[in-house]
Amino acid sequence: MKAISSIFSTLIVVMITLSLIVPLYLFFAQSYTNSSIQANSAYNNYLTDINVKISVIYLGNSANTTFVYNYGSVPIIIDKVIVNNVSYNVKYEILTGSLVPLSSIINSNIPVKENSTIILQINGNYYYFNLGSD
Repeated sequence: MKAISSIFSTLIVVMITLSLIVPLYLFFAQSYTNSSIQANSAYNNYLTDINVKISVIYLGNSANTTFVYNYGSVPIIIDKVIVNNVSYNVKYEILTGSLVPLSSIINSNIPVKENSTIILQINGNYYYFNLGSD
């Protein structure tokens, strides 16, 4: 009788273990997939951020004579421009190798003071530029 009892208990443990294999596999497979997708997304964002190379060229006291130059290997999208403590929400794409006046981006020819700071939000990141002579 004791031998039959140990056989049944072993079978019950084996059945419980086998019944948990499928849910555990599905859980860990989904978890691994989500982790790898997040890692790939973060890596792609990192590569994009590395390839963004932007410069602000200040030639005068207005937005017509202040230029934004994209010398990186990827196009950029400017979402926000902050000049003279005024924020402009824009959606402006600058292709690789393009030189664009600031007035075209913000649709305004405002005065731009020397030694001021221009802040550009590009692809979700903020870039700070100090104008004037160094």
